[in-house]
Amino acid sequence: MKANLPVFLSDRDPVAVLDRHADTVLSAMREWGIGRIDERETVHFCGLIHHPEEGAVVFLPRESGTGDPVTDLETASLTMQALARFGVEASKRDYEDDGEAGNPGSLSVIRRLADDFRDHGLFAERTRQRTINSGKPDWMRTVKREVAIPGHKGQPIFTDIRSSRSTKSSDALLSQIQAAVIREIHVAHSWWLTGTFSRREELLSCQRPPFPRTTWVRKLDALLPSLYSARSIFLAEYLRYYLRETRASASGSFVFGVEGFHSVWETILRETIKRSPYDTMRNWNSELPKPFYLHQGSLTQDPRSRGMQADIILEHESSFTIVDAKYYAAKNAGTAPGWPDIAKQIFYEKALREIVDNNSELPAVIHNVFAFPAATNDGPLTKAEIRHTNGKPVSSAFPPITCLYVSVRGALKHYVFRSQGVDLDNNDPVGALGG
Repeated sequence: MKANLPVFLSDRDPVAVLDRHADTVLSAMREWGIGRIDERETVHFCGLIHHPEEGAVVFLPRESGTGDPVTDLETASLTMQALARFGVEASKRDYEDDGEAGNPGSLSVIRRLADDFRDHGLFAERTRQRTINSGKPDWMRTVKREVAIPGHKGQPIFTDIRSSRSTKSSDALLSQIQAAVIREIHVAHSWWLTGTFSRREELLSCQRPPFPRTTWVRKLDALLPSLYSARSIFLAEYLRYYLRETRASASGSFVFGVEGFHSVWETILRETIKRSPYDTMRNWNSELPKPFYLHQGSLTQDPRSRGMQADIILEHESSFTIVDAKYYAAKNAGTAPGWPDIAKQIFYEKALREIVDNNSELPAVIHNVFAFPAATNDGPLTKAEIRHTNGKPVSSAFPPITCLYVSVRGALKHYVFRSQGVDLDNNDPVGALGG
């Protein structure tokens, strides 16, 4: 039951490079239909691919790999833990995916099963075993089954007393399936999970289910109605989900992760950016203006169901910051957001101004920010400006958008440990946010 330490690759690595050096990984991705490897020149995947022969390969978030095995292992572990949390919270309930191609929900289930085993061990079915002269006396059964002899005062004396004793058994089918699944989880995931190895002897001593793996879900389906304890029901439901979602491909590979890490990046920043004491966490998107169509010859106002959806709006004592979480390399203009994203941010600024300037004498100070992933909290671009074709700045109608870089590893750590520690002011080298 040896765990596999992973090999590290990166989201957005060139497909051609993987084709030369990691063709087994590409074959597994094609089997699963994930990574967009036949549509794009770069891989679109962040997470874990586990192959029975090649072992584990982790695609780290872009810009987070360092080449140092110790650092990259920590980043990989944080990535898997972040995906597991994201899998639960993206829809506010277990088993629901995030709308992106991938299965972060499976990682959250794996995490729950591993944590349960770490905390409680194998499920043991408690039963009462009939005994004689050992355990709790059963006088009704003793009177019916045993012959009494008279005592010196004439009272009946039983030489043998029927009794019963409570025992635990790990031979139950639920325990056997749990042990088999935890063994699989240990091999593929123990490098980022904790606690499965400490109970290794329990796993080795438990028999494997006497049925093929393909039938385990049906066995759990049949078993579930007879269960009554909260833990047994939890295990049956989560084991069923795990088994349904982790059927191996023809080559025996498993895939855990997402194609679109941009959704995860946005969620991570929303949860980890440090907010001022004046931030009311107001639902600004529900208040932003939206487009209406007006009908000819009537007063009908026909609104679009969806309006502008800013990623993050921060409230300060005397200003606001609109943050657009951009999962771009942002090394130069060619790898940074294009005109549609820039125009959208300008419209967000104008829309927010319609709300906050409504009852104010002076126009509000509103900052606009692109937040990019990086190895450290700095990068080459400082801001995006609208300029004339000769390079001269235009009027104040087009305010600049500040470019900030956020350490991926730092943001992952804050997200996993549920802390708000990403400080955008410290990431602003030119002071464009005004402190």
